[in-house]
Amino acid sequence: MDGMAFLSALAGGKSPGGAYYFCGEDPYSLNKGIRAVVERTNPELREMNTTFLKSPSSSEIQAAAETLPFFDELRVVVVQEFDADTANALVDYVKTVPETTVLLFVRPGKAPATNPLYKAIYALDHAVSFNPLDPGQLQSFLQKRAKENGIPLDGMAATRLVQYLGADLGALENTLLMLGAYVGFGNRVTVEAVEACVHPSTEYEVFKMMDPLWSGNKREGIRILTTLVNDPAESAMGLATLCERNVRTVLNAKQLLMSGKNEAQIAQILGLKPYPAQKAVANAKKRTYEQLLNMLDDFISIDWKQKQGLAKAEESLVLACQENF
Repeated sequence: MDGMAFLSALAGGKSPGGAYYFCGEDPYSLNKGIRAVVERTNPELREMNTTFLKSPSSSEIQAAAETLPFFDELRVVVVQEFDADTANALVDYVKTVPETTVLLFVRPGKAPATNPLYKAIYALDHAVSFNPLDPGQLQSFLQKRAKENGIPLDGMAATRLVQYLGADLGALENTLLMLGAYVGFGNRVTVEAVEACVHPSTEYEVFKMMDPLWSGNKREGIRILTTLVNDPAESAMGLATLCERNVRTVLNAKQLLMSGKNEAQIAQILGLKPYPAQKAVANAKKRTYEQLLNMLDDFISIDWKQKQGLAKAEESLVLACQENF
């Protein structure tokens, strides 16, 4: 089940009960999901009806789940940092958890599809994944939070925030509130306000640099790169790692193209959104497999050269871009 769908159902009056498995790569939404479940308990009795367990034994989990709510309709037991032995011992029990208890297993990261406990809870339709939102959902999230906080937000300003900060909902919400204070609450947040206050993420800056390089505009790409490597706030090795990741994605797209896959299939296999997938495929078509392999080797070697004292990361990074684009 998608995390947003779960939260919507909960807000619509869905009555939780039984065992749930929360996972996902968006920590903001994951924590929001936990809070939403906990908030189904009576606020005045919440402390007595909410239990958080870290690295518990299976018997401790079962004992907490079997405890009746204290003058309330629901008890919430949140299990964190559990090991495989503990999880496997509860595979049968999770099917019989009392409806007066929400037994919530929390494991950040991708859904562990082969894990026995996850499979058992998935079969109950109680496995919930809180994953990063797509650009349209991020826009909706920003506009919703802006409306709730009385901050008029231009659509283009929201787009620029997503470009700069990515899918980190916590960073987006905090930055939105900062912008509201900057322009004065009640005044409109514009693109100009975003550009004045928000420093783009390094990943966005690297994408902005690699795009003209792949497109053949070497001068512009090198100009952006020079600005980045001269910025004391940026790490040359961090920049090199992101460049390496970009080239590796293009190389993977090339391999899939050579095996007969189309753009949609490549996006699904590599876990890419439509726009990055389109870029990766277009760039893969501009180079031979051997060229991309040599390019990747050059970016990988940046770390080795610095560790061996052969060249600084800044110099190797600029040289790799000069020679490969």
